[in-house]
Amino acid sequence: MHKLHYFAVPGRAEVARLCLTFGGIPFEDIHYTGQTYPEAKAKMPFGQVPVLELPDGRMLAQSGAIDRYAAKLAGLYPEDPLEAAFAAYAVFLLSELMDRSLGRWPPLHNRGLRRRAATAGRVETTASSGGYVAGGKLSFADLSIFTIACTMTSGIFDGVPKTLLSEYPALKVFRDKIASEPNVKAYYEKHGEGMRAAFKPE
Repeated sequence: MHKLHYFAVPGRAEVARLCLTFGGIPFEDIHYTGQTYPEAKAKMPFGQVPVLELPDGRMLAQSGAIDRYAAKLAGLYPEDPLEAAFAAYAVFLLSELMDRSLGRWPPLHNRGLRRRAATAGRVETTASSGGYVAGGKLSFADLSIFTIACTMTSGIFDGVPKTLLSEYPALKVFRDKIASEPNVKAYYEKHGEGMRAAFKPE
């Protein structure tokens, strides 16, 4: 069985959780706390999580690699090369937004965060096909955009209001569309505690 090592929050493991769940792929969702992680850290590649422990014991690090592996297992990775490129394009942009908001890159003032939220809306609008980012059907890229949009409006970032998406109708419509997908909705009906309340349909 696969084992996903991370903290209890959505963060950088949420897309993999969703992909594995949607694909019906059994996995153990292992959570750490600030107290329990230091002991486990030495076992993790690069000393960080998320890490997906494979059934044979190998450890796959880096959320981007984990997400793509999980998506391929679940049938949520575009087969067409161009559609896969559009998916990667959207995810890379949104990952940059999250990195900046978490302080991994030089911080942006609030106006900069808002501008990037608008850019995310343009990604959804220009790259979408049939309402999704790539291929006319749900993919890991849609889940990535959804989880980042929900995280950004969950209230955990100072100066970024929960109503941020009301200023960007295209991204808000997209976020609500993914939140209402049957599998997504069912997941957050079961796992809707804490900041995950922001991941539920409005």
